[in-house]
Amino acid sequence: MANILVAGAGVVGTAVGHGFSQHEHKITFVDPDAEARRRVGELGFVAVEPDDVSLADIDVVFVAVSAPTGEQGVDTACLRMATRTLGEALTRGFRTRYPVIVYRCTVPPGTTRILSKLLEAVSGLRAGVHFGVAYSPEYLRAESAHEDFLHPDVTTVGVIGDDERTWRIVRDLYQHFSCPLARVSPEDAEFQKYVHNLFNAVKISFFNEMRTTAGHLGIRDVDDLFLITARSAEGMRNPLYGIADLGPYGGSCLPKDVAAWLLEMAQRSIESPMVAAAQAVNRRTGNSQVRCR
Repeated sequence: MANILVAGAGVVGTAVGHGFSQHEHKITFVDPDAEARRRVGELGFVAVEPDDVSLADIDVVFVAVSAPTGEQGVDTACLRMATRTLGEALTRGFRTRYPVIVYRCTVPPGTTRILSKLLEAVSGLRAGVHFGVAYSPEYLRAESAHEDFLHPDVTTVGVIGDDERTWRIVRDLYQHFSCPLARVSPEDAEFQKYVHNLFNAVKISFFNEMRTTAGHLGIRDVDDLFLITARSAEGMRNPLYGIADLGPYGGSCLPKDVAAWLLEMAQRSIESPMVAAAQAVNRRTGNSQVRCR
């Protein structure tokens, strides 16, 4: 059994705490918001204020605080505040353990490494020597976060430095979850989380565009047509389709059909920005020919 501290009692943090508690780990939450502490307290968890944080008996800290998008990009104010709190906690008391701090927020590549250096600056200790740092992105949906955490399809972990001790600690925590465990660099893990989210955004946007276009063309029952597409298009039924480094699309189908579609839409005064973007991206990346599927 591990002693786990969860920094942040929002949707992600609560799912993390609840999920690990199902495997008999001891969970404590820390959050500056009294209402958040009250909510997790009603679920049976101990919740403390940042000033009361102690890492003396903590094995792993999962940082799941807010990282919203601001005018200058990702706002890391809460992340930096939580990191300072943890750095200060690292300086208090005699440490008989090797606490590992795992960040979960969606952040630009390089952020975890910056936060690791902040932990070192505040604590006067060294990552990889006195404590461990890792990044493990969450793949949770707000409406089913608890179930998603308990039944993951994959778990990704990026460890700061050549730190086998941190890797083993995090790996052992996840051993009860039946899913592949991918070890990559922290920057790779941060990048992959954006690839994950942005792919979902692009796919949703494409079908929203097609739904709007169908309305302009007087085509009904479009949802039924999309279900057929889910079976007919290899890009829908084969998760590996399109990810190989084969250059831009080519062959006898895709380039000509994209061009024909855009010309037809222009003649009908119907906008098709997602399809136009696909053409523009592939034109910029070259003219390698790949097989049409």
